[in-house]
Amino acid sequence: MSDPNEDNHWNRLVDAARDAGATTDDAREQKAPSAFVSGVITMREGLWKFATTVLWRRWSLLAALLAIALYLIFYFVMKSNPPARAPTPAPSQTLPQPPDPEQ
Repeated sequence: MSDPNEDNHWNRLVDAARDAGATTDDAREQKAPSAFVSGVITMREGLWKFATTVLWRRWSLLAALLAIALYLIFYFVMKSNPPARAPTPAPSQTLPQPPDPEQ
């Protein structure tokens, strides 16, 4: 059964580095990794740390902006004065009474 992460470029790079001699497997014979292979592994770890730092900073910035927006919305909603009551409508005008037929 194939590995679901087989198409992942980083996994393929690490597998190639292991095949080239940079192995941390105790079961395999310990070989001294070449300078290039250890540089690739170090670069991958550094890029991963950098990516997680940048993503964490972006998410925390987004969360802070969202919190400020929610605070301002609640502040202005609570601060706003209740709407002024509409003036009471004038009494409706009625039609005059019809003339008396006795006149």
